Amino acid sequence: MPEHVAHLALGLRDHGHQIEVAGPSQATIHERLEAAGIPVHRIPLARGYMRPHRDLAALRKLIDLAREGGYEILHGHAAKAGALARVASRRVRARAVYTPHCYPFAAETSAAWRAVFVAAERSLARLTEATICVCDDERQVALGHGIGPAERLHVIHNGSEPCAPVEPDPALVAMRAEGPLAAVIAVMRRQKRIDLFLEAAPLVFERVPDARLAVVGDGPLRDELHAQAAALGLDRDERFAFLPFSAPSARHLRATDVYVLSSAWEAFSIGVLEALACGVPQVATDVGGTREVVDEETGILVAPRDPSALAEALVALLSDPERRARLATASEARHAERFGLERMVAATASLYDRISQ
Repeated sequence: MPEHVAHLALGLRDHGHQIEVAGPSQATIHERLEAAGIPVHRIPLARGYMRPHRDLAALRKLIDLAREGGYEILHGHAAKAGALARVASRRVRARAVYTPHCYPFAAETSAAWRAVFVAAERSLARLTEATICVCDDERQVALGHGIGPAERLHVIHNGSEPCAPVEPDPALVAMRAEGPLAAVIAVMRRQKRIDLFLEAAPLVFERVPDARLAVVGDGPLRDELHAQAAALGLDRDERFAFLPFSAPSARHLRATDVYVLSSAWEAFSIGVLEALACGVPQVATDVGGTREVVDEETGILVAPRDPSALAEALVALLSDPERRARLATASEARHAERFGLERMVAATASLYDRISQ
């Protein structure tokens, strides 16, 4: 989501819009935006819903910024920032745009929290001039939960940059030299269900002994995942590795034969789009709008939360270099045709223009 915001902020200027960005103080995109001349405002946003005092402080800061800046549009990304932006827009008479990036009730949560999130989204929809759904599935999810009206729900698929011409990760290159390589490239959060990839690993090695598997990234579940890998004996297997992430993703994708998305829920993963751009076949769980990207021409969709199905798909691709070559070519073509950044930016600019008239 931060990358999505950065791409929009940088691209919308070319369509005649003056852009400023407000976000949490630790956001990784701030320096890049400031270097490009985009004003950045750091506000006390934090993950989760258990710090109401901090959220109120962020709302007050956002209202003050909007009054001083005279913004015509406040565009909130993700549930919490989307809620704050829409409330602030009513206070300053700006038009509100919201991109959920996966509605919060679509995540694994309790029935009580799910009911709260649905009620909040229904209520906030009345303050929203336009909701940008990042895939068709997200729009159907909104309609299915009574969030509308339908004419204010607009589908603009996520986009990503072409595969960056960077040197591939040498650690992955070394692994790939010993056998076909599949990698998860993701933040270690519950949503990504990297534990399923670890559970699938011994099944893959049994069927494709020369295969190589890697997890690239870091995050709050790091220690838990490392402990699971040790319990499975993966920490002692030279065919498996945990590796640090170093932007851009192309650095890792260029050294990978199969990209793996094992998520339990998604709206529309940009990671899959980056794999398309780099011509890396995908094994991805059939969640959210993933099937709007991945099909038999570019990869394999599998049921979520099923390590056996994940292993079966990995075996199918890792053991078939000719199939991988066909999928790679089709992946690059699909990205170029459907999922470039300019298409996403232009569609967003057009929506801004319409609601500003």
